[in-house]
Amino acid sequence: MHQRPSPPPSQARARPAQVAALAAPPPTGRNRPDASAPAPLQNATCPIGPAKDTACSARRRDEPARRTIQRGRLAHPGQRSGATVTKQPEGSERPHVGTFEALRYRYYRLLWIGDLCAAAAQWMQQTALSWVAYDLTGSGGSLGLMNLMRTFPTLFLSPVAGVASDRLPRNRIIGVSQAAMVVLTVLLALDIAAGSLRVWHLFAFSFFAAAAQAFYIPARQTFVFELVPRHVIPNAVALSWLAFSLSRSVGPALGGAMIVAVGPSKNFLLQAVAFSGVIVAVLFIRVARAERPAGQKSFIAGLKEGYGFAFFDPRARILVGMSLIAPLFIIPLHGALLPIFAKHVFHGDASTLGILAGSIGFGGLFGGVLTAYLSHVDRRVLLGLGALLIFSGCEVIFSIIAGYTGSLLLAVPFLVIAGTAESVYATTSMTVLQLLAPEHLRGSIASVLQLGFLAMPIGALVAGVSADMFGAPVVGATITLIAFSLGLAIFVSSPAMRQLRLSELQPSSGPAA
Repeated sequence: MHQRPSPPPSQARARPAQVAALAAPPPTGRNRPDASAPAPLQNATCPIGPAKDTACSARRRDEPARRTIQRGRLAHPGQRSGATVTKQPEGSERPHVGTFEALRYRYYRLLWIGDLCAAAAQWMQQTALSWVAYDLTGSGGSLGLMNLMRTFPTLFLSPVAGVASDRLPRNRIIGVSQAAMVVLTVLLALDIAAGSLRVWHLFAFSFFAAAAQAFYIPARQTFVFELVPRHVIPNAVALSWLAFSLSRSVGPALGGAMIVAVGPSKNFLLQAVAFSGVIVAVLFIRVARAERPAGQKSFIAGLKEGYGFAFFDPRARILVGMSLIAPLFIIPLHGALLPIFAKHVFHGDASTLGILAGSIGFGGLFGGVLTAYLSHVDRRVLLGLGALLIFSGCEVIFSIIAGYTGSLLLAVPFLVIAGTAESVYATTSMTVLQLLAPEHLRGSIASVLQLGFLAMPIGALVAGVSADMFGAPVVGATITLIAFSLGLAIFVSSPAMRQLRLSELQPSSGPAA
């Protein structure tokens, strides 16, 4: 019989998978400025029946996960304009992330620089406002009322701002809120320069400035998710906290120095220039506007859904409780008790208070760098719980050593360690909670955490009054011991959370309706 000629060897070696690979479109660009994006999965045909292997199963499972981030399709430096950031496949090994990895993405770098300027301006403003208010009235009560005026807008507008950041373009919210800060600050500077300043002007300024910041904070915190890939989010949040710690260390001192050097009016003008930094930054950031989902719920329904997720989702509830321990029980003590420690326990003066506050700030700076370095750690909840226990435990030890020895040299190192642990704890709990939350609820979650800080003035008041009766060391040790006990209770009662890994974490679908 006549036989068909055999195909050439090169054709005989061809396989369907290779044909599919050749037919696939070329890659669109690079996912990082200095490294190529992972090769796309090939649409190879898996064998049917018992011959199919785990590789084919993994390929089918991972294929849907390699879709691009729907919000924030952006071209990073070195990419062509059509390049997109891709998600990591579920269950894949987390890639190594460098200490300053997020700063390699141009859009995040712009936001980081702008946020550093805005945060420094905010700390300068707090110092200048306190000085101007006390110089104008000579009353400590005016300082308390001014702080109270900052509390009301945050209390009532934070839920609204959270839902707004989930539904409106976040870069526009950032720009508009900081433009409002520029206008308010310039008006106050002109008021001071004209010599027409009244105390109610300061109260009004504090109220409207707090309203602008209530919209800025959740939008800025969640905007990060549009600028870097998911596996870089922990590093981006850590570097944002580093910017906050740096501004907290430099801003108050810079604000005081500028009052002496150029006067209050020009000080506020400099703040307006600094607030403009983040406006300029977001003007250069281009992200795709998120499409409004079909059948999106009303504003009230969205508000209920966000807060329902925060308090009724089992994992989110634990993370929210973990995030609120420090604002409720530890951080208020710094403002209320450190002056008492400085004057009556260590028998010092204002420079002693500066050493105590500076120790926490220095620890926060080191903690920000450390957290960025630890961005590759997969078991983030365990890391955060450990940092919370170290944070509260060092505060307890500080109070005990101060009360028994009165030695500044022995007590200060524990404040440095506490500041370091605070950075790790704060960024870790915030990161995991935001990664767990559905995309359309992240702004609401940020507003929930923001509301927790409203209790700080109440905690400071209780701590201050108690310190007058029992002494700062006793009150400090008691309250921070409560925080340590709560952290330990979460650690012991939540083994599943201790074992939680970011590489296995997928956003929850929210609470059941």
